[in-house]
Amino acid sequence: LCGSNDRHSLGVAKDAMQASADDWPLWRCSRCRSAWLDPRPDDASISAAYDFDYMTHRAPQTPSREGRMASLIDGYLNYRFKTKREAASRLGAVIFSLILPLRLKLNYFGRHLSPSRGGRLLDVGCGNGDFVVLAKTMGWAAEGVDPDEAAIKVCRNRGIVVTHGFIEDLPQEQRHLYWHAITMSHSLEHVVDPQNMLKNVFDMLAPGGTLWIGLPNPEAIGARFYGLDWESYDVPRHLTLPAIDILKKVCLDAGFELVEARNRGAHTRRLYKRSAEIARARAKKGIRGSAVAARLLSIIADLLATISVRYAEETVIVARKAYDAPQRSS
Repeated sequence: LCGSNDRHSLGVAKDAMQASADDWPLWRCSRCRSAWLDPRPDDASISAAYDFDYMTHRAPQTPSREGRMASLIDGYLNYRFKTKREAASRLGAVIFSLILPLRLKLNYFGRHLSPSRGGRLLDVGCGNGDFVVLAKTMGWAAEGVDPDEAAIKVCRNRGIVVTHGFIEDLPQEQRHLYWHAITMSHSLEHVVDPQNMLKNVFDMLAPGGTLWIGLPNPEAIGARFYGLDWESYDVPRHLTLPAIDILKKVCLDAGFELVEARNRGAHTRRLYKRSAEIARARAKKGIRGSAVAARLLSIIADLLATISVRYAEETVIVARKAYDAPQRSS
């Protein structure tokens, strides 16, 4: 991403999601600290990497949201995002406002957006459409786009407006100065050319529009502890994992004026549990495969992620387009 040729090897990784004999060399840039796959799947073979039951593309299961905790959470979400969840306790707004790791976790749930009165929102890589549904309850006129046919089918069965494909497949009128917010949750790392993607997104946003990005942080505590067993390397699907500073710079280079990294709060428990499972499945001995170590590390990591963006498992970027931003010529 920074243009440097100075790199060092992180090792050769295997696909943890499906059986494969393929080896995938991972590299880290010595200058910007980003990680990437080289070689990577080509256009003819990349679809095979997704040939399994991808978790975020399944039809959603009706969650059990009974009990005091669910009522408190819904109370905070109603307060922060102006949703209208039933049986919500107003006390939740007070309690979670005071517990910083959990407040940050819930703010992430709504992707740090403000409630809207019909602003147009596009979720890129929308999967089963869960966030599109949530954004609608926040007042957004929300749509999705995703290249996976199974995900598209789930979305349409839910009555979600969705485009099958990539942003280039959107109607022409939606590709210039159209959207008031664009969100990309764990989708930029799947893109062959992140810089070009961000430039296109910039052009698609209306003046004053917001871009929200969430993706794995290659300098995370979990990446250092679990090494190639870290679930978020997710080879060969994750092509590039930008480090925080270079991702902010690429956003600025794309034209965005205000680019901020947001604290993530509590978020590591499932990730570390899964990384330990991967280590055990690969017959790794020692602390990496320990479920107890994963839980203890999760507590420490969540506390650190509450006060610093640097070592969180996930990088979260909010970028804004100036109202008077110049447009690139097509």
